[in-house]
Amino acid sequence: MRQLMMLHTLDKIPDVPPTPGFFIRTWTPGEEESWLEIVRCGLSAPDAGIETWNSAILGRENLNPLTDTFFVCREESGEPVATITGYVHPDGLGDIHMVACKYDARGNRLGEVMLSHAMKKLKAEMPGENRLVELTTDDFRVPAVVGYLRGGFHPVLYDEGMEERWRALCDKIGIHGVEMLTESGKPAGIVL
Repeated sequence: MRQLMMLHTLDKIPDVPPTPGFFIRTWTPGEEESWLEIVRCGLSAPDAGIETWNSAILGRENLNPLTDTFFVCREESGEPVATITGYVHPDGLGDIHMVACKYDARGNRLGEVMLSHAMKKLKAEMPGENRLVELTTDDFRVPAVVGYLRGGFHPVLYDEGMEERWRALCDKIGIHGVEMLTESGKPAGIVL
């Protein structure tokens, strides 16, 4: 089964300041293991190693981890507890990628903080009209989907069965009246 896809048109990006006790910064060389510790918390396999970093980050054309990969860190210790990557594909399409948070840091709105930060960065890098940012996710990542919907992302109807999957997911989370889009960002109906 293909992943769910969502698009943002960069029209309305919620302004979410850092949560008290946390700050956001870019990744620095040598922090691959810190990134892996975070993505092992439900985004990748529990035994994910450097090959996951190499494939997910270094293996992406136009992705520069020094400017595109972010950590949310605890103010007290500086410990990275959440990550997000936002970059622009060679064709001009923005991408939100590898969003994860350690289990013990969840419930602090860090996903909202990271999404706001990454989306503002992408908007600044993507001048002009008809700008789109995509992401993919899974049906079972319910809290992430809620955050993406609240952050202005729209469900995309790009494969057979997507409308039914989105309807079931929106019923589960109690969010209705969400505009669905096509892969090109055109209106495709409303999730009722």
